[in-house]
Amino acid sequence: MSDKSYLAAPYRNSLSATAKAMLNHQLLGKDETHLDYGCRRGGDVERLLNAGYKSNGYDPYYFSSAATPADVVTMSYVLNVIENPEERREALLNAWSLTKKRLIISSNVRGSGIDPGKLTSLGTFTKFYNHIELKAYIESTLGIEAVKLDKDKFVVQHDGLQFKPLPYEKILEESQAIALSGWIPSMEVIIKGYCNDFKPRAGFDEVDSGEFPGRIRYYRLLAKERSLPGKTGLVRCLHIRGGIGSEQMEWAIAAIKRRNRIAEMKFHCIEQNFLSEFLGLKKFDFLDTDNVKIYR
Repeated sequence: MSDKSYLAAPYRNSLSATAKAMLNHQLLGKDETHLDYGCRRGGDVERLLNAGYKSNGYDPYYFSSAATPADVVTMSYVLNVIENPEERREALLNAWSLTKKRLIISSNVRGSGIDPGKLTSLGTFTKFYNHIELKAYIESTLGIEAVKLDKDKFVVQHDGLQFKPLPYEKILEESQAIALSGWIPSMEVIIKGYCNDFKPRAGFDEVDSGEFPGRIRYYRLLAKERSLPGKTGLVRCLHIRGGIGSEQMEWAIAAIKRRNRIAEMKFHCIEQNFLSEFLGLKKFDFLDTDNVKIYR
């Protein structure tokens, strides 16, 4: 950590927001051990011990004795005060190495851009993440899914979905190979169902297994910009002939799977060189590269 990072440790009269979230989500039982990695003055440790939990702390300035592994590890607003990127990555990997079951990470989250960080009037370093950047950073460092608890809090489980973070050059190479096999839609393209006929029609109750009785269900590719291959040029909407199970639907799904595979690699890029492509997204459907979501 920065030489003055300990000055950023606040005084609290109650449990931190991270510790409260851990208890509210029932992520720590009284039969489990807990380590507060970067515990600062140890306020959470003291209050958890008083509440009957098996808690311990580690901090390079306030509690510098060797950290011991624990079932549950919390890393509360630590990443945002480490100025050196290598030290920041090392701290996250070290906290994970001490985790037996789950790691809970929180950091300052604000805005939609990429904040490089700055020095405060105290001489401490501070950085703000956005929720996309924080999730990408955790997953590209640890190679395991980070599940969102709140806008600034994620949990990583040892039995969570695993990824394979790749370096920038390898991602470019594999992306080019995937693109050679067919069209790659842009990130905002989705498959969307719709109805044209809203009046009950005899004989059509079997359409979509009865979910839309008496209505004929159609499907199309939708994009925010003109990026879809129409007959006379690029369009924003492309009808999928034949609906579910048709050859055109299979073509559309295959194209989005190719897009999702490339997006997943870029999202987990070790150097995080592609983050700007994901800013503004609220869902992470593209991380499920085997199952393409069809919006009903």
